Amino acid sequence: MKDRAECKHEGFSATVEVTRLQDSGGFMASVRIVCDQCGTPMHFLGLPPGLNLQGAAVSIDGAEARFAIAPEGVVPSPLQSLMGFTISN
Repeated sequence: MKDRAECKHEGFSATVEVTRLQDSGGFMASVRIVCDQCGTPMHFLGLPPGLNLQGAAVSIDGAEARFAIAPEGVVPSPLQSLMGFTISN
């Protein structure tokens, strides 16, 4: 492995873990990315720390992004919101 200080971070590995939330019936996707050459974890920027069951957040150390997800058709697509209307049952 390369020294972290000298590494140019040119290759990456990502892991995604999908969790079913028993109480709410919702789903979360947790993503981690590390440099293949030196093992440095990449940090996710611009997300609030914590857990957001309706959106996205990041772990306290910044190394894991957590995204609320749903099967297609269960919630309106982002495109419908941009067009100024939503469809609900």
